[in-house]
This record gives sequence, structure tokens and C-alpha cells, in this order.
Amino acid sequence: MGERFYGVQALRFAAATAVVVTHAVDLAGTRLELETVLAGGTLENFGAVGVDVFFVISGFIIATTTQGQTGVGAAGAFLWRRFRRVAPIYWLLSLPILIGMARGGTLSPDVAAATFLFWPFSGLEMTFPALGPGWTLCFEMLFYAGFGLAIAGRAMAGGRRVGWGLVGAYAVMLAVGLVVAKPVLRFWGAPIILEFLLGVGIAWVWRSAPRRLGVWAVGLATLGFGLGLVFGYGGIDDVRALNDPWNGLRRVLIWGLPSAMLVFGVVRMERTDQAPGRLERAAAFMGDASYSIYLVHVLVIRALGRMFESGMVALPGDAVVALTVIASLAAGAVVHVWIERPVLRILPRAA
Repeated sequence: MGERFYGVQALRFAAATAVVVTHAVDLAGTRLELETVLAGGTLENFGAVGVDVFFVISGFIIATTTQGQTGVGAAGAFLWRRFRRVAPIYWLLSLPILIGMARGGTLSPDVAAATFLFWPFSGLEMTFPALGPGWTLCFEMLFYAGFGLAIAGRAMAGGRRVGWGLVGAYAVMLAVGLVVAKPVLRFWGAPIILEFLLGVGIAWVWRSAPRRLGVWAVGLATLGFGLGLVFGYGGIDDVRALNDPWNGLRRVLIWGLPSAMLVFGVVRMERTDQAPGRLERAAAFMGDASYSIYLVHVLVIRALGRMFESGMVALPGDAVVALTVIASLAAGAVVHVWIERPVLRILPRAA
């Protein structure tokens, strides 16, 4: 992709930061029992919406960067690039927790399957990987697998039918999963996958849409998020939206649609023909580092939680939240530069 979407990069960073804030508030309020400004209201867990923004962005980026790619070879190259980008650093950062679980005798086959095979539904309720945020990567990998099949199918006669056939198969699993409780339907037919498809739809239409629609889209997204903050969004901000498909549909409506409007608006308003300034370059870097931030912040929170519980440092709740967020962002940037990038350089670009 010749274009560089700096607004999307900024959104990726904002989404990762939102998730970190929510978990930092949880550390201060739930684990340390400290009062914070964000606790107790709809803002407390609102940062979980960062995942929905991530999923829409993922669908948009994947659809945009693979335009014109067809055939089994292109599909294999695509799947290797995504695996190379996602799995090694994730497994590397999972190691400390995996070792601790193995030593404590709590590393179950279900957790191992979720961590290494990206299969989170061994039963009717989601099993989280060793590194908690990895649950989102299970759905990312599922989306990549489906998209890879679509790329392979493009080389066939009537190749577009393969992609639409996959969408149709997903729609059937989604519909059946609303009334039939089966692990495979909880995963393959999860409503949250619709957010990837919203991103794909944005990739198809954004160039032909009038630029002024971008402003309206951002306004509608703000309104949608605001209504959720005012009237509440109970049950969509935690694992209930993954274990209960009807609740998952509510999440797509309440958070997924505004996230899609936000991504569409930012993309449509962006001027990709202008040279980036210092702010755009900073956004690009932090957007690139957002994946490391998203993964490593759990380890930072674990370390800080033990420090605060030991009594070595005593801070008020809001200071704990601020320190946790700053430390997580800094650690993510360091991991991105000193671990993630070197790992990507070591691995071959093409399978």
C-alpha cells in the first residue's frame, strides 16, 4: 500500500491507550481498592471499545493492502505476513506467564490451545490465553484465515463468489449460533467478527464517498459513543459479549457501528497526498507500537500491582492509573523498538 494513513495510525494508538486505561482503573479500583475519578460510572470500562476500533481498522487495512492479490501463492504470502507480524512477539511476551502457570500447575490444555492454536472455545465459555489480551488475536487469526481463502478464490472463475460464499457461511453460523449453543459456533459465528467486515466495507467505499461525509461520520460516531456513556452499555464490555451471542450483537450495535463510523470518517477526511509533519510521524510511530503496547501492558500491570501491594510505594488511585498508563506506553514503545522490530527483521518476509 503506497498510502500511509496517519489518522488511522493515531486511532490505533488511541485504541491501545483506551484499553490500557481501563485495565489501569481496574488495577487501582478492584485490586488495590483505591478510589479513582473514572471508577463507578460508564467511563470505567469504556476503554474496552478500543478492541472494537482495532477490529474495524484491521478489516480496513487488510482489505486495502490486498487489493489486486489473487491465487494460492498470494494467499500463502498474505497468511505468512500476518502470522509473522502477530504470533512471534505474542508468544514471546506470553512466556513469563506460561512459565509461571506451568510451575504453579495451572497451565491447562484449554489455555494452551487458546495461546498457541488461537482456539478460545474448547467449551461454551471462552478460555482466555495465558496473556489475556490474546483473546482478540484468536478472532484476528480467524479473520485472516477467511480472508486468505478469499484471496485464493479470486483466481478462480467467478472468484468473487468465493468471498461472498465465505460471508454467507459466516452469516449462517452467526444465525444458527444465536439459538444453538456449540463451541465452534461461539467462535466461527461470533457476532464480533462483523466488525472486521465493517472495516472491509469501508475499504470498498471510502474513496468514492464525498469528503464531507467524513465529518458527518465522526459526528455520528461521537453521538453513538456519547449515548452509550449516558444510558449505559451493560454486559457488552466484558466476556459476556463473547459467551452470549445476543449480547455480542448488542456490542456490535452499540460499539461496533460507532467504531466503523469513526474509522470511515478519519480515513475519508485524511489527505494522503501531503507530506507528513512531525505530529503525523509521531502518530505513525505510536500506531506501529500500539500492538506491543497492547500486549505488554498486562505484564506492566502485573509488576506494578505487586509493587503497590508490597507497600514499597503508596499512591492515590488516580496517580496509580496515570503511572500505569505512562509506564505501559513507555514499555510498549521500548518493546516495539528493541524486540518487535528485531524479531521481524530476523524472520523471512516471504514464506
